[in-house]
Amino acid sequence: ARPVQVAPASASKQPPIAGMRSVLLFSSLVLTDGLVLTPAARLSVRVRAPSMVAESPLITKEMATVSFDTSIDEIPKCPITRWDSDNIDLSSVTAPARTLPHKVPASVAAGDEEAYFVANREAILAQLTESGAIWFQGFKLMSTTDGFQRFYELLQLSPCQDPLASVGARAVVSKKGAMYEAVNKPSRSKFFVGMHNESTFKRTNRLGAFVCFKQATKGGEFLLLDGRKMLKAIPEDTLKRVYERGVRFSNAELPFFDFLRSAGPLRPVLQPVIEAVAKVAVSAKIDMELDLRWDENEKDGLRLLAFSPPQPAINRHPETGEPAWFCNVHSHSRYLRDKRDGDLPESTGASKLNRTNMFFGDLSEISSDDLDAINNATMDNLQYVLMEEGDVVLVDNYQVMHGRDVFEGERLHAVTWFE
Repeated sequence: ARPVQVAPASASKQPPIAGMRSVLLFSSLVLTDGLVLTPAARLSVRVRAPSMVAESPLITKEMATVSFDTSIDEIPKCPITRWDSDNIDLSSVTAPARTLPHKVPASVAAGDEEAYFVANREAILAQLTESGAIWFQGFKLMSTTDGFQRFYELLQLSPCQDPLASVGARAVVSKKGAMYEAVNKPSRSKFFVGMHNESTFKRTNRLGAFVCFKQATKGGEFLLLDGRKMLKAIPEDTLKRVYERGVRFSNAELPFFDFLRSAGPLRPVLQPVIEAVAKVAVSAKIDMELDLRWDENEKDGLRLLAFSPPQPAINRHPETGEPAWFCNVHSHSRYLRDKRDGDLPESTGASKLNRTNMFFGDLSEISSDDLDAINNATMDNLQYVLMEEGDVVLVDNYQVMHGRDVFEGERLHAVTWFE
C-alpha cells in the first residue's frame, strides 16, 4: 500500500491568485494516488508501457496498456480488515521453524500442470497456511495472463480488488484476470519497496498471487518476510512499546496549498475553507477512513496530511489465531525510506513522490532507535526470491509481508488479490 504525493512545479512560489485556482479546481476533483483528476480524465488516462515490453511475445495486448482507473466492477471489493489484537502475551510468542517460501517445482506435476492443481488444491491451501508462502517454480501454465488466471481458477480462489483501488495506487494490467501491476516502472526501479502487508486500516486481502511474466535484467527480486518470526526478531522493549502504544500512518499528502504561506491576512480565512472542501472531496471519493491535518515545515512547505486511524502493530491470523507482525513501518516510515533511498525525486505517471510516514497511535514520533531496531530485524530476516518467467509466489497476507528489490532493465510482474 503506497499512497503518494504529486507536487505541482514551483508550488511554493504560487501567488495567492494562482493558488486559488488550485483550490477551486481541487473541489471538483478525484484523488487518485495523490494525483487529482476529474472523473472524465481519470477514465481517459492511459500510459503506454515501454515499447520493449509491448513487443514481447509474452505480453498480451491487455498488458501493453495500463490504466490508472483501478476500479474493476466485475470483482468484489477487498474484504474488511479482520482485526484481532487484544491481550496478546508477547512473552509466550514463539517463532515457527520454517523458511520462506515453501518451494514446489514443476516436476511434481509430471507434465500435466492443470491436473496437478486440481488434484492437490486442498493440500496446497493447507500448505500455504502452514508455510506462509509457496513458490511455484518453472510452471509453463502461468507464463501467460490467461494461464495465470487459469491457475488461480483451478485452485478456486476468489479475486478481489486492490485495497487501495479507490485511490488508484496500482495500475491495472488486466481487468479480465483481475491483475494489477507490481511496481515495474523504470522510474521506480532504483527504489527499494519496503516490506508490507497489502492492507489499509479498513480493507485487507486474504491472499495474493505474484506472477513473473518477464524477469528484470538484473535484480528486482521479490522479497518475503515472516511476520511471525518478526515478533521474536524485534527487540523486546521496542516490540512492547509499539504494541502497547499502537501506530498511525500518514497515508498521503495534498501539497497544493503552499501559496497560503504568502497569502497574508487571507490565510486564516482560506485555510479552514480549504480543509473543509478537501475533507468532503476525500470522504466522497476514497474508500478509506482518513483524517486530514495541516503540517508545515521549511522543507515540505504547507500541506494537508491524510492520516488513517490508530491501529495495532500486531494482529492475529484469521484462521490459526497466531499473532504476527502486521505493520507497514518498513515501507511507510519516511525516516527509513530516506535512509535507504535518499530524497525521492520526481517520478512519472500517477506515482510522483512517496511521502507516507508513521507515528505512534497518539501521533507522537517514534524514535530513530526503535525504527532502526525494526529495520535491522526486517533486513536480517528477508528472503530474496529470484522469480523467472511463469513462476508464481502465493502469499498468506495476514502472516507474511512482501516487497521488491531494486532492478535494472525491463521487469514485468503482476499480482492478483483474493478474498
